Formats: sequence, C-alpha cells, structure tokens
Amino acid sequence: MSVLTLGDAGFVPDITDEAPEETPAERSGRLATSADLYRRWERQQWSVAEVAPRRDAETWRALRPFSKEQLLGSLAELEVGEVCVTQTLGSLTDHPQTEDDRIYLCTQMADEARHVRFFQTYIQDACGVPLHEQEGRELEAAADYANVFAPELTKVTGEVRTDGSPEAWYRALVYYHLITEGVLAATALRTTRFLAKRLNLTALDEGLTNVTRDESRHVSFGLRAATDGVTAGYRQVITDAHFEAVDMAAWVLIGPARHNPAPAIPVALQGRAAQLQGSVDIGRERLLKQLRIIGLPELTERADQAWTAGIDKALDAYQERWDAPHPIRAAASA
Repeated sequence: MSVLTLGDAGFVPDITDEAPEETPAERSGRLATSADLYRRWERQQWSVAEVAPRRDAETWRALRPFSKEQLLGSLAELEVGEVCVTQTLGSLTDHPQTEDDRIYLCTQMADEARHVRFFQTYIQDACGVPLHEQEGRELEAAADYANVFAPELTKVTGEVRTDGSPEAWYRALVYYHLITEGVLAATALRTTRFLAKRLNLTALDEGLTNVTRDESRHVSFGLRAATDGVTAGYRQVITDAHFEAVDMAAWVLIGPARHNPAPAIPVALQGRAAQLQGSVDIGRERLLKQLRIIGLPELTERADQAWTAGIDKALDAYQERWDAPHPIRAAASA
C-alpha cells in the first residue's frame, strides 16, 4: 500500500513505500492538513502494554549472536533518535506557523514519548539489556545519531526557541521532520521491520508497525508544512537546511562508529552488502522524493550528488576507523 488515505481530507504518504516516484495521489492530491492529522491521531491510538515486548524474550534468546548484534544496533539508533526528538520538539510547538499546527504538534509529542517507552521497554524486556547499566549505556553511546546528528538537531531547534522567526522554524522542521524522520527513521523502520518479520519477533513487528503509522503522520506534517513554506517565500532556508543535513544523515546511515565486519564467505558477503546498500538506496529515494513533493524538484540532481558524496565520506571514515573496508566496499571489490 503506497498511500494511507483519509477520505476527502487529504492523504498521508506511507514512509515505507518502496516506489521512488510519486503516486498519482501524491501528484494530484492534497497533503493532509494539521487538522486532518489531529483527527487521524485520535483514531490511531495504541499502547506499549498491549504490544507486550516481553513476549519476544524467548525468541530473542534463541537468535544467533550476529542477528542479535545487528538488531540491537538498529534498535539503539531508533531509541536514541526518539529520545532526542522528544527532547527537542517543544520549540517547534512553542512557535508554530498556525494554531492548528500547535495542536497537532502536541499530539506528536505524545507519540514521541510513547516511542521512547516502546524501544526502551523492548531493549530491556525482550533483549535483556538494562539501559541503566554499563551494557546499556555503551549501546546508546555507540549510536552514530547521538554523536553526529543529535547535537545539530538540538542546536537548530534551540535557535527556534531563542529566535522565534519563521526562518528558524522552517530550518528546524527540515532537520526534524524531513531528515531525522523522513529519511533516517523511515529507512531504519523499514529495514528493522523486515528483520523482525524474518526472525519471527512478533511483538517487535507489531510495535514497529504502530511506530511507522505514527511516523507517517509526522512526516506528512513536515511535507505539508515545508510545501507551505516554499510557497510562502522560505524556499532558500528550506533548501539550505536540506544540504546542511544531508552529509550528517549519510554518515548516520553508514554508522562508521559501529563495527560491521565483512563476512569471509563470498555469498554471505554479497548478501550482507546488498542489505546495507538497500538501506542506502532507501535513504536516497526518500530524500529525492520529498524534495519533489514539497515543490523543489530542481534540487534532486544536486541532492543526489550530495548524498553520494556523504556516503563515500562515511565509508572512508569506516575504513580508517576499523582498518578494513565496510561490507559495501568489500563486496564491490571482491
């Protein structure tokens, strides 16, 4: 399903959509407004308690060490990202462009808090990693998002609080809704849901499905708000924010700080590289598609080049950090 519909009240693009091009609805339809999204939020409630992450504990214990390590890394990136966006959304809520935006953003704050609780509960109850102890602290500290993107997101959202101008608000919107959520979270959720299904982690699959539904609303808000901003004369600040953030997003997606050894068996190496390259391609598709939707299609070629350069820079950093090629490069040279 490529688009989640809401009758005649606008549409919400599905952030897990595999199609790189806009659907007919995206080309001709109206993005859901903040009021539309509020009404959708009222109907789409869920609870961490009902998901019951602990029911995956037995299945988790039976996983191979490699699968555990792979999933824990992904879950840690998502958890750290959710903590950061929960801490930084308030400034956007304090200085909205409309009162409907303020009301909708208050619902998003509740969503983000629920996401933090879900990921933290899952890591502790299903994976058996106590986040308040050394193992958990090291897991969070290794997340590239925490070290690379979170400081910049904190900075640009803080500027909204001190400045309060539309320019500051739209810049923070791009960092928050379109890059953090629309590119990084959308990519991580899609790949992690795939792993959850493949490994029969039913609670994780259910929880990620709920989180994805929420994030589709959040990204839809960002797309609609950015579209309005382009129309209202804030094209340059929205453009600049994208190119400020692209390099950091590519870095987080590769994750040079986390060891990702290349399998020695050629078939396994090609499979692992294809999986990782798939995530890179998803991130690229999300970035270019969003630019087209918000009314900046002329930027896609430049953004594509910036994305490729950012990925190459991160792959170089990985090789320098671990004195070995990243699996993507190892497979390409095999």
